[in-house]
Amino acid sequence: MLRRVAILASRGGALGVSAALLGQHWARLEQSASKRAVASTERELEGLLDGHPGLVRLTSGKGAAHAEFEGAAHSLIHGHRGAGEVERFDLWIDVASSRTLALVRIGDRFCGHRGIVHGGATAAICDELFGWTAHHCGPDQPTRIYTAALNVNYKAPLIAGTPVLVSTSLMRIEGRKLFLEARVESLDGETLFATASSLFVIAKGNEAQGTPAL
Repeated sequence: MLRRVAILASRGGALGVSAALLGQHWARLEQSASKRAVASTERELEGLLDGHPGLVRLTSGKGAAHAEFEGAAHSLIHGHRGAGEVERFDLWIDVASSRTLALVRIGDRFCGHRGIVHGGATAAICDELFGWTAHHCGPDQPTRIYTAALNVNYKAPLIAGTPVLVSTSLMRIEGRKLFLEARVESLDGETLFATASSLFVIAKGNEAQGTPAL
């Protein structure tokens, strides 16, 4: 996209300069974010996770557990596990504190601008984790629960291949409504990539089909 803009703008004098500057800006942005990206290998990533404060706090709670995703290959996220797509998705759940923590790494097949994870992919990850949190930490673990509202605020570009921690919390419950919040951060906690909030609704009677009314 930037290449096309640069070609067209080169015919327009000053506009060409603006496009060139824009291209330089994206190049600097990618370079800067790449420096912040940690753990290029699985071994390095495991080393960074070992003793990570957020993970230690979550997993030290009574009843905290690591989630398994067997049989979830039909889903949007888990159906795209693999190189270049959802390369890493590890989830820890602490029902007692109504929180989850996920290690996620998105590959370069889920990009918008070259090398930058598409905002829709970030939103989908947040929505997926909101669902797991609502299901496991909500009342009586309902079998049918739906996204009613999702809001994502993007704070910094997420470079493909960068491992992030997504912390999700069930904030409150009002009848069948569950309100949740999430943060997408670098492993060192220095970079906030996105914040999100969501409203989930438990289906009336846990119906297997249909969309529930608010």
